[in-house]
Amino acid sequence: MGETASKLVSGQQAAWTQILMHPFVARTSDGSLPRSTFDRWLVEDYYFVGSFQVYLRELSAIAPDQQARDVLAGGLAALEPELALFEKAADERGLELAGEPSLLNLGYSSYLLSTLREGWPVAITVLYAVEKAYYDAWASVRERTGADTQYAGFIANWSSPEFAAYVEQLAGLVDREDLTPEMALAFDRVIRFELAFWDLVHG
Repeated sequence: MGETASKLVSGQQAAWTQILMHPFVARTSDGSLPRSTFDRWLVEDYYFVGSFQVYLRELSAIAPDQQARDVLAGGLAALEPELALFEKAADERGLELAGEPSLLNLGYSSYLLSTLREGWPVAITVLYAVEKAYYDAWASVRERTGADTQYAGFIANWSSPEFAAYVEQLAGLVDREDLTPEMALAFDRVIRFELAFWDLVHG
């Protein structure tokens, strides 16, 4: 992580602690998360990932060079098995994935798409914020839980060495930009959306 990405994260230390210690994360780690809570998260996050896929495609269209497009292509490729993981889990748990998402979910997904109009520096900051928050949260779950957890597939998906490398590649793209107030605000908004999303599914 270079200077710009590091400044964005260090400016959110209090919120980052909330992410890593959020009850949804903590209870997933210790195995006490109720099945109904995980099911609610799974359905909501499936919708979000589908919207995220659209966002990544459109972000790729405004990427400044081939290096950036190559990094984003890797992120897009990873979403197909990720969606399949959701669909398999939903089938096993008897969940319907085509339901109406929450207004918060709609707002978060719409916010991602809206940042494309603000240009590449803001939009790549938003992508980095989403993926960095997810990696750090699920890596903290991995460190605190056993291999026999029922959520092993999801933990592995977002805490793998491959995902860690992807997040570092995104940090590298962010580091090519000089930090602006607009980038800092976008990063802050994503973190607030992430916390609100977990509050919503945790109930």
